[in-house]
Amino acid sequence: MEGKIIKLLLLSAITLTACSVQQEEQVTNKRDLIEQVLDLSKAPDVIPAAFFHHFPDKFGPKAIEEHIAFFKATGNDILKVQYETLPPQWEIKTAKDFEKVVELPTEYFEDQLQVIEALAKQYKDSALIIPTVYSPLLILHQAAGGPAVDEVIKQNPAAAEPAFEKLAKSIANYIRAARERGADGFYVSSHGGNIEFFGQDSEVWTKYLRKWDKYISEIADSVAPLNILHICGGEYKDLDAWADYPGTIINLPEFDVKKLRHAQEVFKRPILGGLDHRGVLINGTLEELLAHVDTILTEGPQNLILGANCTVPDSTSSERLRAVIDYAHTWRQTHKK
Repeated sequence: MEGKIIKLLLLSAITLTACSVQQEEQVTNKRDLIEQVLDLSKAPDVIPAAFFHHFPDKFGPKAIEEHIAFFKATGNDILKVQYETLPPQWEIKTAKDFEKVVELPTEYFEDQLQVIEALAKQYKDSALIIPTVYSPLLILHQAAGGPAVDEVIKQNPAAAEPAFEKLAKSIANYIRAARERGADGFYVSSHGGNIEFFGQDSEVWTKYLRKWDKYISEIADSVAPLNILHICGGEYKDLDAWADYPGTIINLPEFDVKKLRHAQEVFKRPILGGLDHRGVLINGTLEELLAHVDTILTEGPQNLILGANCTVPDSTSSERLRAVIDYAHTWRQTHKK
């Protein structure tokens, strides 16, 4: 039943798009679509949308093919390149072990850079190529076997700071190289000020980690014209405290429409989101999902890129995401007052 509804929606969207000559003239490609939403003085005629997930193959031709297949199948308005480069593995049991962490040179990221370069060659004229970059803390988790390293950080955050710095500068090396290979900007993850890790009022965050977390956004902002600030999920005391981070578009862990509208007023930038990556987007019927989208687009921020608050599960069907994206594209034409 859901498959039939999706097909009907796709046929309706195709018919409406073909009839809307004015819309065709205003939006020549997906780059233009995102650029229009950046103008906060007016609501764009077409609401962009984008959803992301990881792929089975991380590097090489198959990874490139999987990114392209997903981009085509969903109709995504952003071509986001997933970050899959794992750091070296360092056992960190004591404060002295942080000395094992080293800055990673550009060459370390070559496999990832080749994926970016191939996608940019094929799509750069028609879509924004936006690679993901992780935070220093998340990379340290990958290098040291997960969040257990947080206890060592809490015991001696001053000893951990040089590790944060080296990993932040490693990602800066990657960002600069990725820009040279064709990236238009970056999806920059902030991580560590969540209450379940350190909390934004903790000394670990305020004195030792935040500046290196923010540094990634600053480097991206210095080399690329369009960046998405993604604040990783979890509980936060006050997300407004991230308003001093650079970033052209803001992707928050929140999906409440009133809070998203508030965020656009505070950050004064477009918002990416609206849907919970594990809620009705994944578990609801298509009718329930589109009804929820109606609420988001009616009550949410004016300059919204419809999406999720985080990466959706890999099992999410491209056909389902395509139905939502096409629905958003035609929403302002089908819901005129």
